Parts: sequence; C-alpha cells; structure tokens
Amino acid sequence: MNKTFAVGIILILIGIAWGLLLVGIGMLEWLLLLSGIVLGIIAGLVQRWAITRQRLGLITPDKKRLWIIGVIVVLIVVKVAINVFIPSYLATSNSGIYLSIVYAVGGLLLGHALYLRFKPMPQQHG
Repeated sequence: MNKTFAVGIILILIGIAWGLLLVGIGMLEWLLLLSGIVLGIIAGLVQRWAITRQRLGLITPDKKRLWIIGVIVVLIVVKVAINVFIPSYLATSNSGIYLSIVYAVGGLLLGHALYLRFKPMPQQHG
C-alpha cells in the first residue's frame, strides 16, 4: 500500500467520523458524500493518466497541466451543480462544505493510487 492510498483512506475515515458527529447528515448527505468520493476517484485517475502520458513523452508538460487543472475545474463545477440541484445540509453549512472537500480530496488521492496500482508505469526501451 503506497502513501497516497493510505492518505486517501485516512481522509475518508476522518470524513466518516466527522460526518457521524454532525447532526444534519442524513441518507441524502451520505449519498452525496459517496458521489464526491466517486467523482474524486475519476478525477484522480484522469490526472494520473495525464502525468503518465507526459512522462512517456506522449504529451507536453503544458498539456499535462491543462489536464490536471481542467479535471479539478470540472470536479468543482460538478460538485457545485450537485449542490445547486440537490440542496442539502452539505451545501448550506460550513461544516458540510468542508466535509465534502475532505471526501473529494480523499477520492482524488485514491484515484491516483488506484491508477498506479492497476496501470503501472511502462518501462521505456532504448
């Protein structure tokens, strides 16, 4: 188990403990937090894919940066859209917003770690 995976799991465990302490967290909020993990994992996979492609010389460092920043922007836009279209305690309280961020970052780190686990960096020949 690598450090990125461990930190992602720790963040999610902290998020679970934190969520259990908040009074306004119901089934809807737990599902929204789970969606944050899933979106974070997808974003992490895409980011790690871009990093790997740049290391292999398949894309330029600028394109890698564009992918990494673009994925973060899309993640934020989707999370904000979810909060607008599905109003909940997470969207209306400071604690809920920070808790959503913890889950999304935990998912992002898990996505990075999962990409490395299942798609190891190929060796360049030459």
